[in-house]
Amino acid sequence: MQIAIQGALGSFHHQAARQLEPAADIICKQTFAEVFQAVLTGEATHGLCAIENNLHGSINEVYRLLERHSVWITRDIRLHIAQQLIGPSEVSLDELKSAHDVKILSQAPALAQVELWLDGHVPNATRVEMHDTADSVRQVVAQANPHTLAVAGNFAAEMYCGVIVARDIQDDPNNYTRFILFQTDKAEQPEATEASVILKTDHTPGALLRALEVFARHRCNLTKLDSHPIAGDQRHYAFYVDYELAECGSTQKVMRELKAQGCRVKVLGEYSSL
Repeated sequence: MQIAIQGALGSFHHQAARQLEPAADIICKQTFAEVFQAVLTGEATHGLCAIENNLHGSINEVYRLLERHSVWITRDIRLHIAQQLIGPSEVSLDELKSAHDVKILSQAPALAQVELWLDGHVPNATRVEMHDTADSVRQVVAQANPHTLAVAGNFAAEMYCGVIVARDIQDDPNNYTRFILFQTDKAEQPEATEASVILKTDHTPGALLRALEVFARHRCNLTKLDSHPIAGDQRHYAFYVDYELAECGSTQKVMRELKAQGCRVKVLGEYSSL
């Protein structure tokens, strides 16, 4: 198995991939679009992308890519995100707080997750957005400037021999990111517990309500309902629906009823959750 991930080795994507498939080969890509492309061209057998964070919501780019391309979700995992302040060497927080040449490198979502902590502990620091948390650590260690640090996870600190200056600096301890593993081939999974679909209703009063009633009649417990603008359409939205399969009868019957109502449905996968 070859898994394409967004980011460098040592990133949270890498950590999630290792938990799902410890023996897989990892192929690093800079963007989510490149991850999808690697799977579509056969460079990788699977792709892994973060799709939502419980504090900062959905990652819209990934949802757009799921709509645009024919892939099938096979697994998902929710990873607890613990952010660390990582430098090339030991340095005190008192020194960093009083200095005016401090730079903090990281990916934009990671910086957002530690914003209050940075405000309180290194208020003079310049925050530099990078494309990846782990690569930020690699650059910090290579530069060997004690006043240039990164925000990333333990996995990145270990991989690039960085020094953890402050631990667990995320503003909310309940910080989780959900990742999806996908491939091009549809994979039937008798043990599947979750399903995801993209739903587009007709644009009449009550259309969404009637669609949701189909899920209710078949005892499909919805765990996510998220609306996203339709490309090229300024007024209407597509709905991304996640639901549990445990009490749900026949997913095929659900899809047939939705289509009979005039809904357009794209099944993204039926899968198990770690």
